[in-house]
Amino acid sequence: MTATATLVSVEEFLALPDQPGVSREYDEGAVIEMAQPSFPHGTVQGTVFRFLANHLDATGGDFVLSLVPGFWLTPEVLRAPDVGMVRRDRLEKMEAFRGDLRGCPDLAVEVVSPSETAQDLDRKVQQYLAAGATAVWAIYRATRSVLVYRRSQQVQWLAEGQYLEEPDLLPGLRIAVSEVFKAVS
Repeated sequence: MTATATLVSVEEFLALPDQPGVSREYDEGAVIEMAQPSFPHGTVQGTVFRFLANHLDATGGDFVLSLVPGFWLTPEVLRAPDVGMVRRDRLEKMEAFRGDLRGCPDLAVEVVSPSETAQDLDRKVQQYLAAGATAVWAIYRATRSVLVYRRSQQVQWLAEGQYLEEPDLLPGLRIAVSEVFKAVS
């Protein structure tokens, strides 16, 4: 967020007209517009979704997955991770608000775009964790690596040859980092 950004109220944000190919997040008055993801971005997003869905199907995990769900983390912060996973019992208690949910995912997955700054990503990660996320995965296509942030303040950098695991949320989950990027060059 730059110092010269024009801030808008939540009401003004909600009144903005839809624009084809553009999605929006809201961060304490700042409107963040994001273009439709690239094909490689969507491929990584879909791959992670598939691995998580397959694990939940195989283990009977009591979670619900969604692609680009909107979560009002606070009354002033709307974020839309590339993949969001919420425990079913928590989801049932979340209020739907204009197509989004009031609350936080248990796991937020962000495929980092080339235009996203480290400062912007860190702010987003900290917002998820402060709102109650157990983990946030920041996936970097350019370096074929993943940064895993946990509510416990543990941060883990994973590269090819290592595995994504979430023992607290998804016991038995083990995704090879190389498999996340297998379909993209």
